[in-house]
Amino acid sequence: MASFAITGNFASGKSVVIAGLKNKGAVVFDADKIVHRYYRNRDSTVYKKVIRFFPEAVKKNGVICRKKLGGLVFSDVKKLLKLEGIVHPPIIKELKAWCGKADNKIFVAEVPLLFEKKLSSIFDAVIVVVAKKEITVSRAMSKYNMSRPKAVKRLSFYLPVKAKIKKADFVIYNSSNLQDLKIKTGVLWNKLKTYGKNKKKR
Repeated sequence: MASFAITGNFASGKSVVIAGLKNKGAVVFDADKIVHRYYRNRDSTVYKKVIRFFPEAVKKNGVICRKKLGGLVFSDVKKLLKLEGIVHPPIIKELKAWCGKADNKIFVAEVPLLFEKKLSSIFDAVIVVVAKKEITVSRAMSKYNMSRPKAVKRLSFYLPVKAKIKKADFVIYNSSNLQDLKIKTGVLWNKLKTYGKNKKKR
């Protein structure tokens, strides 16, 4: 029917929205799950490169510790770009193939760096989840047990919210509570179904 990317800044509520859409019937691309698969597969190119360039993040038994890896890359832009150069190419390859399979269902993929990595063109439309900066910082500190400086720095890796809103087809404002977000997700679901049906008629 149609493929949609859901994006937004760190701790904006993207995961809650995509989980709600999945419960309503959307087919979801779980990039995080795929990355986990790469890290567990010791024969994968991703695993081999990560243990080569980030040995500090590897446990004695050879398991990649994602928490340590995150601590390394989000404190050093060069290391972050290095990891992205390892992980993103195979993920993007799988994502493009997945988008091509969108048939009579709603396909939704969470892509945090959608605009930053210039990936919006492979989707039919883009959904942006927005929250006020102070709220996202507070959520990040609570959810990920981060200090305020670390949360602010993590947010600095993303394109400004205003720029994302201008590029979006659908916008969800999430500066309230969880119940409000669930209601907005339900409204969004109906809009996505209408969009998909209209696309099919073209």
